[in-house]
Amino acid sequence: MDCPLYEKIANQIEHQVHEGIFLPGAKIPSVRKSSKQMEVSVATVLQAYSLLEDRGVIKARPQKGYFVQEIQPQVLEQAKIEPTQNDTSIHTLLRRLLHTSQNNHVIQFGAAIPKSQFLPIRQLQRSVGRLMRLEPEICAAYEFTPGSLSLRRQIAIRMLDSGCQLQPDDITITLGCQNALMLSLQAVATAGDTIAIESPAYHGVLQAIEVLNLKAVEIPCYAETGIDLDLLEKAAEEWQIKACIVTPNNQNPSGATLNHQARQRIIHQSLMHNFTIIEDDVYGELSYKDKHERSLKADDKNNSIIYCSSFSKSIAPGFRIGWIVGGQFQTKIEHYAYVQSLAIPTLTQTAIANFLENGAYDRHLRKTRLAYQDNLARCQALIQQHFPEGTTTSNPRGGFLLWVTLPSAVNAMLLHTQALEIGIGLLPGLAFSLTAQFSHHFRLNYALTWDNKTDAALKELGKLCYSQLHSSRAS
Repeated sequence: MDCPLYEKIANQIEHQVHEGIFLPGAKIPSVRKSSKQMEVSVATVLQAYSLLEDRGVIKARPQKGYFVQEIQPQVLEQAKIEPTQNDTSIHTLLRRLLHTSQNNHVIQFGAAIPKSQFLPIRQLQRSVGRLMRLEPEICAAYEFTPGSLSLRRQIAIRMLDSGCQLQPDDITITLGCQNALMLSLQAVATAGDTIAIESPAYHGVLQAIEVLNLKAVEIPCYAETGIDLDLLEKAAEEWQIKACIVTPNNQNPSGATLNHQARQRIIHQSLMHNFTIIEDDVYGELSYKDKHERSLKADDKNNSIIYCSSFSKSIAPGFRIGWIVGGQFQTKIEHYAYVQSLAIPTLTQTAIANFLENGAYDRHLRKTRLAYQDNLARCQALIQQHFPEGTTTSNPRGGFLLWVTLPSAVNAMLLHTQALEIGIGLLPGLAFSLTAQFSHHFRLNYALTWDNKTDAALKELGKLCYSQLHSSRAS
């Protein structure tokens, strides 16, 4: 038996909300406007809106209209895991947010870019200056794919720390880790294929999937344990997954690190269900243990895991130097890299290779890790003291990103808007999923100059959260 017309309308609007067309806190069309759009009576629309209120999807505000309520995180154990494609409106929003992150007058809690004090600027300056004096012709030479041999040799040496036994020819230099992830996806998948991703996911992965017209299955990633391998197993049984993008060390944004058993299990799953692991290890060298965790690639007996990383988070974001170890896909990856960029800047590759050769990098990492740990402790203490009860944070063991979960009545997108008005930037949870499930989360960068001004900004964010709570209770 067909459901009533008002129920069909309610189902349609609820679907639009879950797809992110109407974001949490957004006003939906008025009763009269919906009546005209759908060519139904006002009474029918009122019935539909009443049903949506009963379901907790929308809420009426006297003399203002109807607004979308907070959407609770999806419980994938109780629902069919469906591949989805990116909602364009979310990524239009993300591009706008990232553009804001370039404003020097804003305290940048949002962008995953360390302040210059955490980067070896002076050493790189000397390296570049020496190259320009002694080898000025370096700027006139193309460094064709796969990239600088001296840099690839240094990377192979560094990857011994993660358990990988590599030759320089196993490595291709890329324009940062984002480029490496794009090349990986192009090598293993074609339009319409399904990719398993962590949820919350690094927003660059979501954008890559969008550009390549792929589908994604979001697998929950918990701050304490990492990607949910039970649900990954279910997804692999139900869908033909071509690849799984996973960050085993200090995941962005949750900060999760996989234990040894989980690393072995996901490798086994990839072999059983015939999908490719794309390992994103961009934060691997920033582990607070002062020891690089063993990479998935180190246990890749079938040469089927693709490994991606870069120096953007630890040496020089602006140099855009990353690398990829493609295994059985290496030839295809090198071809795509050549077609897309022809060559990688010679000067920056050589400068980083020289910096790695002189041993200064390890000293730099030890100093930086200690500073990040101090900042993390200070940041968590301030949040505990100045944010509403019910606010929780991740507890990363490396990197410089904190995942903050707010009380369900606090809308992180609204918090972003309000904070920006007073010169504070943050990245709301909507940027880390294809759905609106992280509407009361945000990511916070603590690789900042931590002073009284930074303290004050974090306290202001807490005040804005309290203000939202009071407003929601009053309404």
